[in-house]
Amino acid sequence: MAYIAYSSPKPNGAIYASVVESSRKGDKVEQKRLENLGLVIDQKKGIYKSREKGVFRYILGKGAFEIDPKDMESLNLRAIPTQVTQEKLILDFGDSYVLDKYILGLSIREAIDVILPNERDTLMSLLFYRILTDKKANCNAQTWWDGNYACLLYPKAQIAGQRISEFLARLGGEGVQRAFFARYLGIVYGRQDEQAAAILIDSTGLPNASGMSITQLNNHNGDISLEVRLIYVIDRRNGMPIYFRYCAGNIVDVSTMLTTIAELSQYNVNVNSAIVDAGYFSEPNVSDMYENGIHFVTRLAPNRKMFKEVTGEHLHGICTAKYAIRYGGRLVYMKKAKVDVYGYEGYAYIGIDMDSKNSQVKRATFNCMDDKLDLEEIDQRIERLGVFVLLSSDDMDTNDVLPLYYTRQQIEQVFDITKNSADILPLRTQSEDTFRGHLMLTFLATAILQKLQRDILSLRKKGDKTNPEGALMRLRNQKCKVYEKDIIPQEAVKEISAVYKLLSIKCPITIPRVI
Repeated sequence: MAYIAYSSPKPNGAIYASVVESSRKGDKVEQKRLENLGLVIDQKKGIYKSREKGVFRYILGKGAFEIDPKDMESLNLRAIPTQVTQEKLILDFGDSYVLDKYILGLSIREAIDVILPNERDTLMSLLFYRILTDKKANCNAQTWWDGNYACLLYPKAQIAGQRISEFLARLGGEGVQRAFFARYLGIVYGRQDEQAAAILIDSTGLPNASGMSITQLNNHNGDISLEVRLIYVIDRRNGMPIYFRYCAGNIVDVSTMLTTIAELSQYNVNVNSAIVDAGYFSEPNVSDMYENGIHFVTRLAPNRKMFKEVTGEHLHGICTAKYAIRYGGRLVYMKKAKVDVYGYEGYAYIGIDMDSKNSQVKRATFNCMDDKLDLEEIDQRIERLGVFVLLSSDDMDTNDVLPLYYTRQQIEQVFDITKNSADILPLRTQSEDTFRGHLMLTFLATAILQKLQRDILSLRKKGDKTNPEGALMRLRNQKCKVYEKDIIPQEAVKEISAVYKLLSIKCPITIPRVI
């Protein structure tokens, strides 16, 4: 006869269950364990949790069953006991304390607070872990949390093992993300009925071998990989990331722009200008921008027919003082020409970057000579070195075009933060639900780090090379002692005090402990 046996409560309150078969042999009753069910979540409803199955329902004689997502929401997963660890008396302090105070002062904190409010401690702990640590494999989150002041700031966090994957799946919910972006975009642009935005759009590949249906082969400039495409939208005026979405790896950039703008419109964000890379240039995209009054600047790829036509007509004689402009420390010759853009009036800005050209001439000439090309062909190739064409819907002074277009560098900086500081890669998720939650957590970390970086750059004095990564690393060296009723930070050395001063945050002497 089989039955479910329950263990005595562990020191942390956890109870475990297993399926046991009892049989009599003569005068003796023998028991045989048939199956471990794992941690008891709800004994009356027969709900258990194990590493192999996650959270599931078990009916004796019928076996294990998946739990309906609606029932999952009613479970108090936060109340599940976790492994008891001995409280540490000395913790890393400065990094979490300063980051907490900094985020509290941000207007976007209001948007973060609408995300799974009943699991706020878990969200903030994972967000801090992503921002403050170098190695961000989720399996190490509990170890970091146990030794950091974050465990006292957010004591109800559930970040042990499988809990993180379950939380990421909830964080990736479409409803959760829509509620966040509705509040977030309202804060970024103000709460008018309709907000105008000057945007930058670009995408990057996220290589992975997860087996998700959205992981597909992508060929980018001859580099082939299995990946998902991540699309970010940046506000050109303040450099902040305002939106993200993703698509299968085999979908080309050119087909994603209209959908991205359409999704932004659902949050009352009216795009009035866009700077986009050459990969987004197509007749449908250009026509849509003209028809909707979206001013744009883009780069023409050299293989485009329009590129060949305008350079063939206007490149000769461009290297004269009449067309010379200075961009930073670079010398650029640029000429403007009115062009037909799929039936609309546009302007091509034909340029030669002399620094780029000069750096390539010697190598390119030797290569042509080695290939035994004729002299005329060599001259043609050399003539086109450093040549580029920008295309715009607007008639602008040539001195204004390059500074405008190269605000695109902001999105490269954001992708750099996303990949190197917020650690979006490598992808360790195995389902699209947890993948969406991973992207959401990374977006939040990226937005905070981008704001922190811009604030530090605006506040630091000439010659000061403080950056977010270095500042937070310094702050981690400040410890605190944990007593029964109080937390006492240790004295801040000069380098740490400088970070507190830069961000106008005061280091406390004593912090009352909330238990």
